[in-house]
Amino acid sequence: MSQYSIGEVAQQFNITVRTLQYYHKKGLLLPASTTDGQRRMYNEQSLKRLKLILLLKELELSLDDIKKLLNDDQQLKSLKLILQLKKENLEQDMHDAKRTVDTINQLQRMIAQHSTSPIEEFTDIHLMMTKSKQLKSFYRRLWLSAGVIGVIQYTSIVISIIHRSALPFVKVLPLLVIYGIGIVYFYRHYIYYLCPNCHTRFKPGMWSFIKARHTMHTRKLSCPHCHETHYCAEVK
Repeated sequence: MSQYSIGEVAQQFNITVRTLQYYHKKGLLLPASTTDGQRRMYNEQSLKRLKLILLLKELELSLDDIKKLLNDDQQLKSLKLILQLKKENLEQDMHDAKRTVDTINQLQRMIAQHSTSPIEEFTDIHLMMTKSKQLKSFYRRLWLSAGVIGVIQYTSIVISIIHRSALPFVKVLPLLVIYGIGIVYFYRHYIYYLCPNCHTRFKPGMWSFIKARHTMHTRKLSCPHCHETHYCAEVK
């Protein structure tokens, strides 16, 4: 059976001699034999075990878990259980990382590239962003009411077409107008905007609110404090 020195094994697997020495110290990979000059020698069985160690390490198993699997003669079902636990931990880490990325993206949208605000403003921005998460329930109620009104509107249109009469639509038209005016007033009353330059929280005038270009959760407004125009994020 072929014998390999520690240097040859390290080169073959693209790892360091120190790594192999550490695996030896941990009881993970013992040399098949030792020469008279105290050189560690490894055989094919050693290489097979090392391949398994490196594979399990790629799956981010701890060395203690790997040692337990290898030294206690565990079966594949034991490995499956450990992998399942590792998978759950990784999924939780991914969830936490995604939440962190989402928070960073929200904060970046609230800070202009050339913002002149001091770093101390960051805590206030973060606080406003945290409070603004409550807007989700507001948006849900808004879309629900819009959905109900939409059903009423299109139902009246269909009935008008079927009966070849504008009367059904005319009857609901006052409701649609009242809803439109009411939702604009309610939306403007509930929502504030955050200037990404000076981070002033403000409420625009009704006409500025109505005519401003906007995205889903931002509106292009002129800040009353720094007088710069930006897409300002909606905050509570």
